[in-house]
Amino acid sequence: MTVESPTAAPGRRKRRRGVVTEYDFTRPTALAREHSRALEVSFEAFARQFSTTLLTRLRQTCTVVSTGVGARSFEDHLALQPPLGVFLTFRTEAGGATGLVALTTTTVMTALDFLLGGHGDVEGVVVEGVERELSDIDSRLVESLSARLLADLASAFAGVVPMAPVLADVDQSSQFLTMAAPADVVLVADFTVALGEEAEALPFSVMLPLNPVLARLVETRGTAESSEEQRRTAESAADVLSRTVPELPVDVCARMTPMALSVQAVTALSVGDVLHLPHPTARPLDVVTNDVVLTRAVPGTSGTRLACLVVNPDEETR
Repeated sequence: MTVESPTAAPGRRKRRRGVVTEYDFTRPTALAREHSRALEVSFEAFARQFSTTLLTRLRQTCTVVSTGVGARSFEDHLALQPPLGVFLTFRTEAGGATGLVALTTTTVMTALDFLLGGHGDVEGVVVEGVERELSDIDSRLVESLSARLLADLASAFAGVVPMAPVLADVDQSSQFLTMAAPADVVLVADFTVALGEEAEALPFSVMLPLNPVLARLVETRGTAESSEEQRRTAESAADVLSRTVPELPVDVCARMTPMALSVQAVTALSVGDVLHLPHPTARPLDVVTNDVVLTRAVPGTSGTRLACLVVNPDEETR
C-alpha cells in the first residue's frame, strides 16, 4: 500500500475533518429555535411572577431565576432528581396530561418556616440521613403555596400555551413518580430559588409533557400566522374575483314559456305533430341564464341573423 503525501498533489484540496459526535436515536432532539425561545420567555415570566408571589407570602427577599429549558426523556429527568424531596404532581388541565414540580426539602421547609413567622430555620429537616416527612399542617401549607405556583405558571403561559393546572398529589420520594413512561420525552425548565437575602440558591424544576405543549404551541402560533396569511389570501382572491368575474362567459338564451307533457305524450310524438305552446304571442321572450330569468326581450332580426331586443319589464303590457 502506498501513502500519498499531501504535497504530492498540489491541486488537491485537503479534506476537512469535522468532530464526530455520537447520536442516540432514543434521546430527544433539541427544540426548534422558535419554540425554544417562546418557552424560555414564558418560563422567565413564570420566574418573575413566582418571585413576587414568594415575596408577598413569605415577606422575605426571594429570587427565582430561570437557568434553562430543554427536552429529555422522563427517565433521564428522574435520574437528575434527588431520591428525597417535595414533588408536586399536577394536571395541566382537567383530564389533561401530567406535569411535575420538583423542589428540595430544604427549600420547602424554609418557605414554611417563613410562612409561619420564623427566621428560615431548617434544623431538624434531616436527622441521621432521613428527611422529616411533611405533617398535616405542612401539607396544607404546601398545597396553598402550590396553588399560587400553578396559578403563576398558568398566567405566564396564557398567551402561548393556555392551561389550567390543578394540583394532583404531593410526594416526597422520586421513586414513586410514574406519570410518564421512562422513554417518553418531556419538557423540563430548570430554576434556582433563594429564600432570603443571603440564602443559598437551590435548584428546582418544572416538567411539562412535551407533545401536548408543542401541539398547542404550534396551533397557537400557526393560528396567528394563518390568520394573517388567510387575510392576505382573501384580499387577493377578492381582487381577482372582482376583476375576472365580469369577463367570464355565460350561456344566455331567449326562450318561450315552457310546457309540460306526460311521458306517454312525449314518446308518442311523431313527425308532423303540432305542439300548442302556452306562450302568448304578445308576451316577450324570457332572457335566461342558469335557469334564472334576467329580463324580457322581443324577437327580431339583425341583418341576416335572428336577434332579440331587450325590453324593460314594465313594457310587457304595452
